[in-house]
Amino acid sequence: MDHDDLAATPLHLTRDRLGHDGRALRRERGSGATERLRRGVYVPSSIWSSADADARYLMRIHSAVLSRQSRPVVSHLSAARVWGLPILGAWPSEVHLQGGSAQTRSSKNWIAWHHDPLPDDDVSEVGGLLVTTRLRTLVDLARSQPFRSAVISLDAGIQENFVVPDGRVLPAIRRDEVMERVLQLGSRRGTRRARQAVGFADARSGSVGESLSRSGFLLAGMPMPDLQAVYHHAFGEDRVDFRWKRRFHVKRLPVLGEFDGEVKYTRGEFMGGRTVEEIVWAEKRREDRLRAHGRSMVVRWLWADALRPERLRALLLHAGLRPGQ
Repeated sequence: MDHDDLAATPLHLTRDRLGHDGRALRRERGSGATERLRRGVYVPSSIWSSADADARYLMRIHSAVLSRQSRPVVSHLSAARVWGLPILGAWPSEVHLQGGSAQTRSSKNWIAWHHDPLPDDDVSEVGGLLVTTRLRTLVDLARSQPFRSAVISLDAGIQENFVVPDGRVLPAIRRDEVMERVLQLGSRRGTRRARQAVGFADARSGSVGESLSRSGFLLAGMPMPDLQAVYHHAFGEDRVDFRWKRRFHVKRLPVLGEFDGEVKYTRGEFMGGRTVEEIVWAEKRREDRLRAHGRSMVVRWLWADALRPERLRALLLHAGLRPGQ
């Protein structure tokens, strides 16, 4: 796929060098009909204004690729966006591209160039873009990103059934595969932090909030829980995000932990046609069932708590959990 193919994507990006009238584009921008993403690359204002942060960053990635005379390889945080891998926090302002070890491009004009060796086997094509493979992207993120963000990306990237934004389901990448690639790098920059993040990654994590919470437990010095514990009942089963066994609890009671991102109360695809009141009542009945198992204690927390390890520590201490591993 060449640059003309990229220009024809649903993003409706255009630029002067693709044969469009540059003066007309500038007039449209002056009237507010288009947004300029970078020199020679525009997008209709109606598309830009209705796009969320994820969509806007993907448009910026496309615009950066369109601005190059040859096809660059998207990498690092930008590759994470192309693959649909989550990160902690907002997308960066710059687009990350791989220049290869033999090139010396400097980072400027909102493009961050990386110059690590890039064998052909580390390059895929996704949505018309050349991008580092999912495995290579996970290794790059583990080497370059803060621990908590790297864990979020890794947990999502090693899921059993990984779904690409275009809907394709790809085979799983095992954590051992990622660790093997990291170990092959020896003592190169970022490998120590990568070993820590990859070693902590867990494919059982059910959401970004759960990954964030789990890394918070570690940073708070609290014991690590079991993940996705299942309790059977007469009508099916209840699955719990976290479970700490009796040995960690001062009263010898198991503690169950639930990250509540509030998404299920606001987004239709999670509500299944139910009202908020019906969901809240169902959650109450579920929690009553969970408490009945061995007189368990249930602790819940929100995004604001998951972002701050000291809050998680206070909540778990209040529930009777003891620090330590």
